[in-house]
Order: sequence, then structure tokens, then C-alpha cells
Amino acid sequence: MRASTIISLILASVLAILAVIGVRGWLADQRERIALTEQQRTNEDMKTIVVAKTAMRFGERITAEKLDVIPWASPNLPPGSFSKVEDLAGTTEETARFVLASMEQGEPVLSSKVTTPGQRAKLSTALSPGMKAVSIRVNDVLGVAGFVLPGDRVDVMLTRANMNDDEEAYVDVLLQGVKVLAIDQIADDRKDQPSVVQTVTFEVSTEEAQKLTLGATVGTLSLALRNVVSADIEDSERMTLDELSVTAASAELARAQAEAQAQAEAEARAAEQQLIEEQAAKLAALEQAIQSLGSDVAGKLQSVEENVAGRLQSVEENLTTRTEPVVVEKEVVKVVEKLVEVAPPAPEYVSVGIVRNGQREEYRVNHSQDE
Repeated sequence: MRASTIISLILASVLAILAVIGVRGWLADQRERIALTEQQRTNEDMKTIVVAKTAMRFGERITAEKLDVIPWASPNLPPGSFSKVEDLAGTTEETARFVLASMEQGEPVLSSKVTTPGQRAKLSTALSPGMKAVSIRVNDVLGVAGFVLPGDRVDVMLTRANMNDDEEAYVDVLLQGVKVLAIDQIADDRKDQPSVVQTVTFEVSTEEAQKLTLGATVGTLSLALRNVVSADIEDSERMTLDELSVTAASAELARAQAEAQAQAEAEARAAEQQLIEEQAAKLAALEQAIQSLGSDVAGKLQSVEENVAGRLQSVEENLTTRTEPVVVEKEVVKVVEKLVEVAPPAPEYVSVGIVRNGQREEYRVNHSQDE
């Protein structure tokens, strides 16, 4: 091989290696640029949101120590949220904010749960637009034994009776699904311990406020606690004493029928159990009788076997001890022969001689006919 050819191959290899190294370096640089661009774009798109660093309750003043800022991956922030702590934590009385609705740790702080700058956390700030706050007096029975708490929803019932005529007493469902704002002077909706209270404050419309006020004046108001997710409005009718009596009679009849059915079922089960026990007792007695009979038969068979065995043993002993020969008598049978004369049989035809006129004539006559 020529030297020029070898040199050409070496140069080509070196150039190829340099080209590969250059391409790899360029690709690595492009990857870094793309990654840096994506990171910058992500940082630009990444938003922040202010959350509660600790649990906050109704009436608390919001400070920077109670707030935290976390990244929010979604491009859309919740309505009413805040991006900076400075927007919430005011340093003066004119810019201070207070909690209207309790918040747990890590929960986003929304404008609907805090007051406006400089506004105190009062019950009026927790009212929805156009709604009123009305309080009624209750006791441990009318107030569902203290289990009605802020944030619950209840039905308000009106009981009214004529002082002169008890027959005109009735109960109406006055309001349904009314929101409880406060009990006594407590408006914290995260209060979870029941307590007997004297007043309950509701969030109602103007018309509902009129009904509550009039109902508390003319009758007795009582509360019925609703399920936390129940929002249905039921069609209710007035309950009177007559309807209560009918309802009570129907309930008593249903109870009596249920008791009678339960008693009948119990008696049927008892009779069935007694029948089963009687059958079991009869079977046990029959088995005992069969066992007793088997024992008697076995005893008798054993007695017979013992008796037969004893007799056989006695006979064997007698045969063994007897020395004289045993004579066996035989019966003698005599045979007597007697000769009996037997008459010859009569001939079928006989000859008869008849003498006529001095002459003898013979005739053959059938012997059987003559007889």
C-alpha cells in the first residue's frame, strides 16, 4: 500500500472523529438551552397563592406569621385568592383584616373568609347580601339539647294553643332549612362541642324575620336539626290534636299488631321447639327400648348356648365314663306269604243245550248278555 493512501485514511479518520465530537457538543448545548428556556417559562407561568400557616378562627386578626405562600401549578387561581402576604397582613388598624370564616392549616385564604381592610369581624360582616340576623329564645328542649351549632341548618316549628280551648292547638312548620349564624354570643362555625344555650341567631330574609318575630310572640318556637347535606323543602301540613290522636291511634294499632305478630311467631317457634324435643324424646326412648330388647335377646341366647354347651359336655362326659358296650336293638320285621286262588275269567260265549222233540240242540249264548 502506498504511503499517500495511508495518510489519506488517517486524515479522514481524524476528521470524522472531530466531526462527531463537534456534533455532540452542539447537541448538548442545544439541550441545555432548551431546558433553560422551559425552566424560565415554567417559572414565569408558576403562580403563588397565600394559605393559612396555622388554623384561624372567627374574629382573629390576620398577621404575616399566620400566613404562608406556596406555588400554584394551575394557571388559574381560585376566585378571591391572594398571591402576596402583604395583601392580607396589614400593619395598621386601617389596613388590618380579620377572619370571618374559620380556616384550617394549608387552606387557601379567600376574600369571602376575611374582612375588608380596616373592618372588624362582626356578625354583620358574615351576613349574605340582603339577609338579616334574627335571634329567638330557646331552652334545652326547644334547642335540640344544645346540639345546634353555628353553620347548621334547622327547621323552625310554631306551636300555638288557645288558652280557653285546647282542641284548637296546632303545630306548623314555620321555616325550613334556616342557617344558624350564632348560638348565644358564639359565631365560630368550627365550634363542635354541644352546649345548652338560651338564644339562637338565624340568617333569614325580611319576610322570614317577620314570621319568626310574630311566631315568637303568639306561640312557642322549637327547632328541628337537619342533615348537614339536606336542602330539600318538604310539603308539610298543620298538625292538630285530632290528627295527633288519629296518628297516635294508628301508631298504637301498628304497635299492637307488631306485638301480636311477634308473640305469634314466638309461640310458633316455641311449639316447633317443643315438637322437636318430643320427637327427640320418643326417638331416645325407642333407641333405649331397642337396646334393652337387644340386651335381653343376647342374654337369653347366651343362656341357651350355655345350657346346650352344658348338656353336650354332660353327654360327652357320660360317653367317656361308660365302659359296658352299648347294645342297639333292631326291629324285626316278619314277612308272611299267602297263596290266593284266582278264579279264571268267565268265557265270553257259552253253549246251551236244549232238547226239543227228543232232539238236542245247542246254542251259543253271549255270557255278558245273560247276566
